[in-house]
Amino acid sequence: MKGIIKTVSLAFIVLTLSAFSAMAGENLSSQYGFGTGMQVTFPMRPPQALPASGMSVRVWISDFYGVEANFFVVGSALSFTPRVFLKVINLEIADLYVGVGMGIFAYAPPQDALMLYTPLQGLIGLEMRLTPRVALNGEVGIFGFGGTGGGVTSGLGLHFYF
Repeated sequence: MKGIIKTVSLAFIVLTLSAFSAMAGENLSSQYGFGTGMQVTFPMRPPQALPASGMSVRVWISDFYGVEANFFVVGSALSFTPRVFLKVINLEIADLYVGVGMGIFAYAPPQDALMLYTPLQGLIGLEMRLTPRVALNGEVGIFGFGGTGGGVTSGLGLHFYF
């Protein structure tokens, strides 16, 4: 039984790697620039949060410049986070980018008045095209100011490009 599992696993790995090497001849991110999907960025607990999570619209304006807008509910209020990106490495399957963003959300701590929070974020991310139309991205960064104490962010997203 262990031999069958090892053989099937090895075959799966070989097929996966061959699919990526077959796609490596073309730049998969150059043809599709408008995408929608989901983005999850931690921390998410207000008021020490950066709400770059939820429904996401990502547009690569050119091969090197992009923008993103995320919509999410923080506490009980809608949040909005616009972000801009610059690709620093543009490969066939994966792209490395840096970016900045600003979260905008309202939150009322217990027994306090409603306050507007606007934390800033700096990040570095890696977007990998699984197919020409589907991309997985991971990000790490820092955030602070705008009423928050700041900290480290980490995020994961999946986008479908048209």
